[in-house]
Amino acid sequence: MDISSLLVALPGAVAQGLIWGIMAIGVYITFRILDIADLSVDGTMCTGAAVCIMMMQGGANVWTAMIVATLVGMLVGLATGIFHTVMGIPAILAGILTQLGLWGVNLKIMGKSNQASNVDKYDLLVSLRYVKNAILDKNTIFVVVLFILVIIAGLYWFFGTELGSSIRATGCNENMSRAQGINTNFNKVLGLMISNGLVSLASALLEGTIFQPTEEN
Repeated sequence: MDISSLLVALPGAVAQGLIWGIMAIGVYITFRILDIADLSVDGTMCTGAAVCIMMMQGGANVWTAMIVATLVGMLVGLATGIFHTVMGIPAILAGILTQLGLWGVNLKIMGKSNQASNVDKYDLLVSLRYVKNAILDKNTIFVVVLFILVIIAGLYWFFGTELGSSIRATGCNENMSRAQGINTNFNKVLGLMISNGLVSLASALLEGTIFQPTEEN
């Protein structure tokens, strides 16, 4: 194996890995905190990117596109939560239903199977073109690290609040939480919305990196 090739590819791999880390945080919220195996994130991972690129093609700036992509992801979590809490479908089956439904929705959003982005054509927030020899505020790794720090700080604060603590209690012992007067169904839906929103945000960020070639030295 050529070590020099590995070193050349490493910055791009780190940048994409950090973005996948945001997705992992979203999955962690449902799987570990809520104790729910949410499979809807498999579809949400595509939905966020689809919404982001189509909005940018329509003339929206990257920040607006990413915010809307995150909100759409939260709506996906809301749908899964309604399937589970209102309709009584087991959580894993509710996630599968949402995931399968999203494949058709994603194709409808994009109009075809693929919509490629290019940093020369669109004002992307992050791109693999800017992982080396780029100024600090454009460096993809630096921008994504800032995103992660803000997300972690926000979640740390939120899960220390009364509402966040009630979500944690719901995942720890749902029956006892309900006995203490906690609305566990609401907490499940809210947790699913936060989780899918983060996954959709990660996919919107990833959409700007996955098609971009890394500059060669």
